[in-house]
Amino acid sequence: MTDTAVTFPDNDALYERIRLMLFSVDLPVKRLEADIDGIERFTASDVRSPHLRLIKTMPPFTPAAESIVRAMIRTYGMELFGRGSANAALRALIKAGPVKFGQTALLLGHDAPVPERTRPLVEEFNRVFELHPESDFAEARSILAAIGLPSCWEAFQQPRRL
Repeated sequence: MTDTAVTFPDNDALYERIRLMLFSVDLPVKRLEADIDGIERFTASDVRSPHLRLIKTMPPFTPAAESIVRAMIRTYGMELFGRGSANAALRALIKAGPVKFGQTALLLGHDAPVPERTRPLVEEFNRVFELHPESDFAEARSILAAIGLPSCWEAFQQPRRL
């Protein structure tokens, strides 16, 4: 009997696997509107199978969506495909789409029950939205500030009070 080496996929392979999952899951393709430029090519009324067309075309993600998926891979790696909270996060990302998932993570309050290892991921999501203002999340933060509510990013920066 020969020893077979077990190899794990690299981050690029995990990224492509997640893209395939996002494109093929039986959910409305419109949910990926913030993640794929020109999503209407896949949702037009004359498109017979938007999921199949997405898989065949494999369009690139917007820079913000790609950054969010890659941040998840750097944080969790293969755990995304196991059981537990990392897999639950992957399922939520697939259901919402990467940009909406990242925005939702930033909307959690500073006292939300977020695992400690997830806090740097949330901070990275914030940097993604700062680098990619076309995702319109900066506008949401300014609206919160205008009515006197701190953005969740500011809340994460403050020390926790016990």
